[in-house]
Amino acid sequence: MKNYLISGLVDEYRIKTNLFAISPNHAIKVFQQKYPKAVDIYVIQN
Repeated sequence: MKNYLISGLVDEYRIKTNLFAISPNHAIKVFQQKYPKAVDIYVIQN
């Protein structure tokens, strides 16, 4: 598992959080479960 920095808009606020996931797509799915109203979700690479 890797650590991914995920960014998304929730109620007009940009939220960035680190998530442990298997892949970038999995990290985005976890972020969507945590913030169901999130839009414009993407992975920030180092």
